[in-house]
Amino acid sequence: MRTTQLALGALAVATLGTSFAPAAHAQTTTTTHERGNVIECTGTIKGKPVYASLYENNVYANVIQVVIGDGDDQVGNSREVADGFIEDKQVHGALRVGGKRAVIEGHAARYGKRIAVHDEFDDAGQHVVVDGFHRKLSKDLTLTWRHRTVPLACGTAFFYDLTTTKTDIE
Repeated sequence: MRTTQLALGALAVATLGTSFAPAAHAQTTTTTHERGNVIECTGTIKGKPVYASLYENNVYANVIQVVIGDGDDQVGNSREVADGFIEDKQVHGALRVGGKRAVIEGHAARYGKRIAVHDEFDDAGQHVVVDGFHRKLSKDLTLTWRHRTVPLACGTAFFYDLTTTKTDIE
């Protein structure tokens, strides 16, 4: 009996000196190659301010968004579409806004030199590294809504080709 107690005591002392680390968390890394276009425009239709956005991405959703007016009379909508908005330099996107069809159309083409892009940041428990390039888009777009067509000023318009690597943070 005494030898059993001594053996258990020695085992307890030996165990106290040992550290048990939890199993290491396996880091997961995913890499995507994303290509697409971003066009953000403003304008005025029927005396109301307009915001319009066309976002294309070959990996994630293509999204069109239009917001007309401000305050209590503001109407807007956004939706995902299967196909992109630019084909053979022609732009076309449509959705219902305030019960009426809104159409963005015109011309957009890449121009100028490629602009290198590198960004690193942490987001939602992952370290994100983005490398690639942007290239400006020349654009001439209009918005048609409620039988009126107006020009859009598109300050942000570019093509992108990016490799995005996301690694879990331990």
